[in-house]
Amino acid sequence: MKTKYLSDDYLAELGHRLRIIRAFLKLDQKEMSRRLKVGQSQMSKIESGQSAPTLFQLIRIKKLSEENDYLRENLTWEWILEGKGRGIIG
Repeated sequence: MKTKYLSDDYLAELGHRLRIIRAFLKLDQKEMSRRLKVGQSQMSKIESGQSAPTLFQLIRIKKLSEENDYLRENLTWEWILEGKGRGIIG
């Protein structure tokens, strides 16, 4: 039996924030998945809240965001993981 640690609502909200970051970086899902070293179908599952991103993927997303001047200054781990604090929205 698989134990689920993250709620469906949390995964959906996290996926939405990751989709916002990707859109802000002007990357399509194919390019984002290439940069994260995952398949496009896995990227789609993460953004739709059907799958949790790995720690490696979250770190890669944060590093990608640092290539953008605005995101480097405004995107925090707190916003990525919890939707609080400084971020793209809010």
